[in-house]
Amino acid sequence: MKIAFISRVNLESTRTNVYNFSKTCEAINATKGFQTVFVTTDQKKDTTAFFDRMGIHAPFEVVTLAATDTTNSRGGSMWHEIIAFSSANLHLAEYLFKKRKEIDAVYFRDESLFLVAHFARGFLNKKVFFEIHSVYEKKLRQFKNTFSVWVSNGVVAISSGLKRHYQRINKNIIVSLCSAAEESWFDHSKSKEEFRKELHLPLDTYIIGYIGVVGINPNNDYYEIDDVIRSLKSLSKDTLFVIGGELNQNGEWLRTVAKEAGVSDRVLILPWMERKMVSKYLQAFDVHVIPKRKKDLVGDSPAKMFPSLASKRPIVAGRAESIQEVLTDGYDAHIVKTNEPHGWAQALSEVRENSALTETIVRGAEITKTKYTWEKRGENIGDFIKNTNA
Repeated sequence: MKIAFISRVNLESTRTNVYNFSKTCEAINATKGFQTVFVTTDQKKDTTAFFDRMGIHAPFEVVTLAATDTTNSRGGSMWHEIIAFSSANLHLAEYLFKKRKEIDAVYFRDESLFLVAHFARGFLNKKVFFEIHSVYEKKLRQFKNTFSVWVSNGVVAISSGLKRHYQRINKNIIVSLCSAAEESWFDHSKSKEEFRKELHLPLDTYIIGYIGVVGINPNNDYYEIDDVIRSLKSLSKDTLFVIGGELNQNGEWLRTVAKEAGVSDRVLILPWMERKMVSKYLQAFDVHVIPKRKKDLVGDSPAKMFPSLASKRPIVAGRAESIQEVLTDGYDAHIVKTNEPHGWAQALSEVRENSALTETIVRGAEITKTKYTWEKRGENIGDFIKNTNA
């Protein structure tokens, strides 16, 4: 069975959605009985560099249609978005029509491709599968999400909450968590101090770390990193909070929070980094924090949980259904009692002061990570695709 993974992604992007989509494509391609082709409407790029950047070990076919350009300076304007939307759907429809005798199924996660998905199922009689990641507050974006769920033969939800939300529209829906750790990026032969020297981080501080999105998402929502910053007032003075992931100065609000809390000298905000660099920082930290989002909407399952599980460092996480679907308090993570500064301060202090707790959750994380691999995700989704009727 040949599956076309259709998208509008820039092959030079380091964003999580590109990583998850391409790794899923690789995983299904490696599953017996399947072949995948990664089709993007964006411009032609260096495919070898793309595979290296995404941690792809078993390369697959990549097709670039050069119909859209995510780097266009007019990106974001209404007219540019309308043109890009129309061009992407049209060119993908044309590609699928030309390849209709080769392609058996279509897989997508970009809700803006709902028209070509409808074309693939309704006119080409292909199996169509949509990977759903969100519930949007904006009506137009949510309409595209809902239509994509409705038009698809099957839906892959990245959390149980999303499955419950959308199964009233499409009952053929499974839960498959959206990510896994890339083991090849971790070097456990090196010490924490060696990583700190390489990354120019202080050796004599206790480092709390967060690597991920720091800005506001399309739902006008954000991770509660601000509460972790405010918790520093109640923690030992030798505690440093390192935050990695700033893009276009979208971490300025956190600098303001740190200044107001009087802890600016204990907060270090780093720019967005190549995905392979993330593992080095994770291994340089004493503890990782995984906050929930402020609005805690359905489907907000943080992909950053999975590399943290492979880091051999303790995790302190926010209390939310989507987080606790993966992490278990006292087993592979320490879950805060309350999602506010005092709750974070208490949980972080307990991990630092209780070595037995730290050892327990690190061991538990090593076991939990084996449940979430790209190979298992590929097999799970592959079985779902195979067993779904056209």
